[in-house]
Amino acid sequence: MDKKHLIIYNGEKIDASKPVITTENRAFRYGDGLFETIRVVDGSVHLIDIHYKRLMAGCENLKFKVAKEYTEKYFNDLIIDLCSEKKISDNARVRLSFFRTEGGYYAPTSNKAEFIIEAEDMKVKGYPLKPEGLKVDLYTALEKPTNLFSTYKTSNSLMYVLASIYKKEHGLDDCFLMNSKSRIVETIDSNIFIVKNGEISTPPTTEGCIGGVMREYIISVMENNGIRYTKTPISIEDLFTADEIFVTNAIIGVQFVKSYKTKEYQLGVAKILSDHINKELIKK
Repeated sequence: MDKKHLIIYNGEKIDASKPVITTENRAFRYGDGLFETIRVVDGSVHLIDIHYKRLMAGCENLKFKVAKEYTEKYFNDLIIDLCSEKKISDNARVRLSFFRTEGGYYAPTSNKAEFIIEAEDMKVKGYPLKPEGLKVDLYTALEKPTNLFSTYKTSNSLMYVLASIYKKEHGLDDCFLMNSKSRIVETIDSNIFIVKNGEISTPPTTEGCIGGVMREYIISVMENNGIRYTKTPISIEDLFTADEIFVTNAIIGVQFVKSYKTKEYQLGVAKILSDHINKELIKK
């Protein structure tokens, strides 16, 4: 078996260069699934507890029947084993996908959950802060819905795909996404925080943003260190009056936004938080 193509399917290591799922797979047919994107550094699966909590909450809302052995430790061990065998445990990006077992049309014949774990090498150690910052604009062609599934990473990601195409066409690093009330909820792959007059704010999940793993971790860091913040809606006008904007996700850590249209931002809180996660999450 070529270890370059090694994946784990329902607990078994297989060669992904050969057929794994059929055209009847429900994630393919109906977007009937969800996923987590996870960082592995120095053989450690970062923030697995938060990933697992969100994954299980999503499975419950999707009415997946999850096997009893699918514990946090079970997936942690599988991920470490896969990355170790592929010799990428120093720095890896992992995708853990869940989907309902095949069968049926809209109405499934079974609610049993299946999963696939994929891992790829990352060339960057830790969560380095990009010194040039991010050039970001607003994507307006679609609105992010606010519903039961807004907070999870589901297999229906068309909005993010089209926003990514827009980003590429316009030479951007990212795009802000809006909800039906024309308020900023997140970017293509990250949660958003703004800093204005020393006050930090981020949209609540009721606005439709992903309940990000790094977002949750950063919020706990701020709470544990007495850093004041609020969860409040963010308007387009707030983008122009903010002193600083930074974004977070489990792969990149913390990154700061350098510019939005003609507005430029300073770097401050993002540097402090980036230094913190690199110190606390990376084992020297």
